[in-house]
Amino acid sequence: MRNIFLCVAVLFAGCQSAGTERTSQVAVGDIERAPTHSATDDKYANVYRGLDGVWEGRFDIYIDTRGQIQAPRQEKLDPGQWTRPPYKLSQSIDVRQEYRSESPYFQRVEITDTYADGRKVVSRGVNKVQGGRMYCVVKKPDDLVIHDGMTEGKDTIIWRRDRKSPLSVEYFRETVAKDTYTIIGWGYYAGDDTTKAPRLYFSATYSRP
Repeated sequence: MRNIFLCVAVLFAGCQSAGTERTSQVAVGDIERAPTHSATDDKYANVYRGLDGVWEGRFDIYIDTRGQIQAPRQEKLDPGQWTRPPYKLSQSIDVRQEYRSESPYFQRVEITDTYADGRKVVSRGVNKVQGGRMYCVVKKPDDLVIHDGMTEGKDTIIWRRDRKSPLSVEYFRETVAKDTYTIIGWGYYAGDDTTKAPRLYFSATYSRP
């Protein structure tokens, strides 16, 4: 379930599994090496800089109790509506994320998820600009999650993922404004029908400790 973030991190057009796409001599899924800078990257210089430092907060996952209804996917999201029927809180995860930029185009992150039963899961990843595109790549203990991004204004990044097998189609908006970092989005996973509205939605609010 926590594959949702993180990149909270994916795109419906252009998302590739690790090793299947190579740009700037580095595989997109490579989180160890920074890709070679190219002129096409310049438009995204310092796009991740606002995330630098430590963030802590809660990641909430909601379920539509009606199941999947016949409705279009939404991109303008109001997480307040998920706190009321027919939606129900399914899971809450305490999250700590620490970001560190190594260049205007490459940023490392370590994510610690703490579940209600006390279990902790630590993941590592990168936000990077590669071949003129934005990527969020997170290596979890059981998965490699790749999202493809685009900016909206100066504070928001829209991340998308479209993996067919096992199914993981995701859309989320990540906004950093001063000392608040929010995520809102939705996802389709195993058994879901991608022609209908999503069944699972998520939101998070993090702050600097």
